[in-house]
Amino acid sequence: MNCYVYNYTNKNGEEKELRLRLTSGDAMEIENINKKKITEYLQEESMSMVITLLRYLNKWDNNNFSLKNAQQLYDELIDSGLSMKSILIDVIYEALVVSGFLEKHDWEEMKKLLKKVDEKKTEAIMETL
Repeated sequence: MNCYVYNYTNKNGEEKELRLRLTSGDAMEIENINKKKITEYLQEESMSMVITLLRYLNKWDNNNFSLKNAQQLYDELIDSGLSMKSILIDVIYEALVVSGFLEKHDWEEMKKLLKKVDEKKTEAIMETL
C-alpha cells in the first residue's frame, strides 16, 4: 500500500520516520464523527483537526494509534522545530495527496499561493519596520 513518508529528528536527536496514509474507511469515520464532508473538515485548520488527522493518518499502519498517541506525536513534531502550519503543509496535506484526497497539481498550486501570501506578509512587515 502506498503511503507518504516524512522523516524528522526529534528533540533527542533521534531520526524518526512517519508513514502516513488516510484510508477511505478512516475518512468516512471522520465524516461520520464530525457530520461534515472530509473536504470541509480539512478547511478548519484547528488543533482538533490537526490532531485527528495525525491519528487517522497513522491508523492505517497501527489500528491502535490513539488520540493520546496523536497528541504526543504532535508535541514531538513541534519539539522537532515544526509549527502547526508546517505540520499541516509538510505532513498532513502531503499525506492526503498520496492518499488520493488532494490532487497533486492542485496542491502544488495551493503551495505556490501560500508562498506568495507569506512573501507579501514579510514585505509588509519589513516596510512597517
